Amino acid sequence: MDYLVLLSSIALGAVAVFWFQLANPKRIKLLNAFTGAYLLTLTMLHLLPDLYELHEGVVPKPLVIGACILAGFFVQIALDAISLGVEHGHSHHLHGRMPVGVVLGLCLHAFVEALALGDASSRHTAHELATRHFLLISIVVHNFPVSIALLGMLLHCGMKRSSALALLGLFAAMAPLGMFVGGHTALANYSRELMAVVIGIFMHIATTILFESSDVHRFPLGKLTAVVLGLALGIASVMFH
Repeated sequence: MDYLVLLSSIALGAVAVFWFQLANPKRIKLLNAFTGAYLLTLTMLHLLPDLYELHEGVVPKPLVIGACILAGFFVQIALDAISLGVEHGHSHHLHGRMPVGVVLGLCLHAFVEALALGDASSRHTAHELATRHFLLISIVVHNFPVSIALLGMLLHCGMKRSSALALLGLFAAMAPLGMFVGGHTALANYSRELMAVVIGIFMHIATTILFESSDVHRFPLGKLTAVVLGLALGIASVMFH
């Protein structure tokens, strides 16, 4: 079921592009502002505190956790250089070029952040099911505007619809693949460390989205509204879970 949930946000992204014309850069920025606030809220109120909790008798190591969070933060900086920042709403004109770097960067991003999901029934997980649930929601919500930005960019550069959808399908497969690898390989024993890496990635993406401003350093009203809504929904998700 979780695999279908991960795929659903990508499918909805394609529907949003073809039926609702949401690939407009201004609309994508608003969607990203909302998801950025939502990601940051869930991270600070639940994902991060849970890392330092005692689970299954495993004592957390603060230095290791901090190092993994930093690693995730800088891994995302490196991925941004490949993907051109599509993860946080940057759409680019490709002028007919095959966007190998963009697709590769996004695929790596989707794969890595899903590793921490692992297997919900595994005994090796170092975080409670509620934390895994919030991580799953975060990935789904985040990938929705990313899929819109990616598909819109591919179509805008003149790529055939079938080819664009094939590349979107490749991107869609990465999160389920990451979840499978994280739950059925030796990485399952490092779920806490993987979660810390993902938190570092989320921190980079969320802060980049929220603190980007225009040339006159103003915070647009529409973006502010989207941020407040994302913040409110994130708080409500944690409070009423």
